[in-house]
Amino acid sequence: MNFEIEDHAENTVIEIQAERLDAAIAPELKTLVTELVDQGKRRILLDFDKVVFMDSSGLGAVVSGLKAVGEDGEFIVCNLRGVVKELFKLTHMDRVFEITDSRDDGLQQLAA
Repeated sequence: MNFEIEDHAENTVIEIQAERLDAAIAPELKTLVTELVDQGKRRILLDFDKVVFMDSSGLGAVVSGLKAVGEDGEFIVCNLRGVVKELFKLTHMDRVFEITDSRDDGLQQLAA
């Protein structure tokens, strides 16, 4: 499986287990987030700790997750580095998403 899910009280962490978030697994992420939202989970932290590459389909899946959560939920990304962090900056998605440096920081943001 390309994703590991952990529940922390009312918050859900999705840790991407693959090094690449690209067209091969992006649809799986979109489906996963949609299923979680359908289950009532609207406070999601997406952990990029293992990800070293992301293409436009991966970014599209992340945007889809943000939209699925909606205005009454929270969708935070954490542990962005290297080319993944640069992609968020280049596309100005760093202005759209709440981004934290670590999982702990992200969980604190969700709890606030």
